[in-house]
Amino acid sequence: MSQTGKLIPNLDRKSTKILNLTVLQRMDPYIEEILITAAHVTFYEFNVDLNQWLRC
Repeated sequence: MSQTGKLIPNLDRKSTKILNLTVLQRMDPYIEEILITAAHVTFYEFNVDLNQWLRC
C-alpha cells in the first residue's frame, strides 16, 4: 500500500494498456485501441439536444 492508503497495482505496460482499453470500451464499445496515453484524462460526451459537452 502507498502512503495514501491506496492499493497500487503492479502491472507492466502491456497489462496496463489492456486494462485501460477494457475500461474505455465499457463507456464506448467502438473504441478499438489506445493511441496515446496521459497521466490524467477526462471523458466528455457531446449532447446534441443541449448543444454542449458534458463530463461523464
